[in-house]
Amino acid sequence: MSPRPVNATDTDIIAMLRDGHSNTRINRELHVDKARVSRIRTQLGLPQHARAGQTRSLEQKWADNTRPTDDGHLEWTGEHAKASGTPIMRHKQGFYSPAALAFEIKHGREPQGYVKAHCGRAHCIAPDHVSDAAGRRQTRLEERARRGMTEIAATCRYGHDLSEHAKFEPDGTLYCGQCNTLNKQVRRDPSLPRRTRPRPATPGESFRLHTEPVDGGHLRWTGYVAHGVPTVCHAGSAYSAYRISFRLHHGREPVGRAMPTCGKDGCLAGDHLADRPMREANRRADKAYAAIFGGAS
Repeated sequence: MSPRPVNATDTDIIAMLRDGHSNTRINRELHVDKARVSRIRTQLGLPQHARAGQTRSLEQKWADNTRPTDDGHLEWTGEHAKASGTPIMRHKQGFYSPAALAFEIKHGREPQGYVKAHCGRAHCIAPDHVSDAAGRRQTRLEERARRGMTEIAATCRYGHDLSEHAKFEPDGTLYCGQCNTLNKQVRRDPSLPRRTRPRPATPGESFRLHTEPVDGGHLRWTGYVAHGVPTVCHAGSAYSAYRISFRLHHGREPVGRAMPTCGKDGCLAGDHLADRPMREANRRADKAYAAIFGGAS
């Protein structure tokens, strides 16, 4: 058995400390007590040793664990959550979202809500391909406006305030976030009581529960149809959905039939409907125009 090396001097320890070595390495190489090394480190005012990986910034570690793909996306090569496969990153005893870091790199601010890729590639973390909740909402509102889906009801069919709970699909379709949350809870725990919709107080409320906006500012009927006519059933009575929509928009009852004049069959948008006097006025205007300008060219 080889003889134990002679215990090192303070000078030997200080030399290794100034070279940036850890207490453990100095203990192993100089065969000195760790407490003694730690005491000398404190006396000299030297910082605790950190492994090379620990000295990297969040951005550096993020970049070290990314890999570009041939089609312009960015893959995460680091750790993933076992259940969902979502990229995660550990840094100095903390957990971080690589997607959220990608957003901060691009925008220079913390994201609002969850950060997700909008490029169609699952778990892509390219800074140009991710958006936060606020960005997704704005993009979907713009898509909704482009498709003429501008009107948003005050409440959902279960009575939730849509000024607070309105959410939107990528195509701009509106849904209630609170209903979505409650539905998930029921699916996870079938013992929870089933939700019941509040009864609409007026035929107008019944009408709104069974319509949805579509491209071009039109309004589609999703409710009961009787003999080919969209029909609102309320308090034991049946009403033409066309007449109710006309009244809600124009503030009066239609004279004769209320009919769409936009060319979209079954459209129920109030500003696309005309009653008999309005249709007659339009025909008179068309005849006058033709008499003056000779009709359409």
